[in-house]
Amino acid sequence: MDLEAQILQLLARLRTLKAAQRSRHDITTITTGMTQVKADIADLRTEMRQDLAALGDELAALRRHINEHFTSNRPRCCKDPATTTAHRSAHDPDPIAH
Repeated sequence: MDLEAQILQLLARLRTLKAAQRSRHDITTITTGMTQVKADIADLRTEMRQDLAALGDELAALRRHINEHFTSNRPRCCKDPATTTAHRSAHDPDPIAH
């Protein structure tokens, strides 16, 4: 083999080694990136679970509050309509205005 062919062969091997090294580096970079993405997804899932649990607590408190509000106001607003109308008629000079 002549010297020029040996140099070309060595350059080709060097390029192959660099490409392999780059692909190994790319694989490492991709693996690191995938690990980071998995960690981010796990964090988001944890945050979503906590947010949903807090939302459930808020909804339960709202239900209790509304239930208490309606049960405490029911006797005043939900009287027998016949007695309410008769009561208004007896004391109100203009029952049609209501």
